[in-house]
Amino acid sequence: MKKYIILLVALAGIAVACNKTKTYSNRLDGGVWRVTELSIDGVNESELPEWNINECDIYGESCNGEWMNDEGGHGEFVWQFREKGKTFEISNQSDHTHSHADEEAQAQCSDFSGVYSVEESGKKKMKFTSTATIGHAGSTAIIVIEK
Repeated sequence: MKKYIILLVALAGIAVACNKTKTYSNRLDGGVWRVTELSIDGVNESELPEWNINECDIYGESCNGEWMNDEGGHGEFVWQFREKGKTFEISNQSDHTHSHADEEAQAQCSDFSGVYSVEESGKKKMKFTSTATIGHAGSTAIIVIEK
């Protein structure tokens, strides 16, 4: 009987962890988010993109988004929340360019790809910090997005 109770408690813990991850993912899932801060060591990028996030089933597929700049350029990325919503990862998936604007968007997307700590994860605003991005390893990268 004791083993059965321990097993039930363990399964409940797994379900809660999965539900938290899904909750955070659902907040981001689907729609356009404005990037209001994209900084390295406190210095904000001069051009702030928007993210167009596609709807997805976090357990059945990779979650995709577009990194779009003001000049009409775009890059593609996959994203995911992990560790009960405490970690956020973004990974550049761009494979070709059509214009100089695409090159700029894809370079920025690639530079800011990495594993982030989730500092804030509301329905209208999220904040992520990292010292392990592809283009800025060792520096503090901050991404703030707002609906």
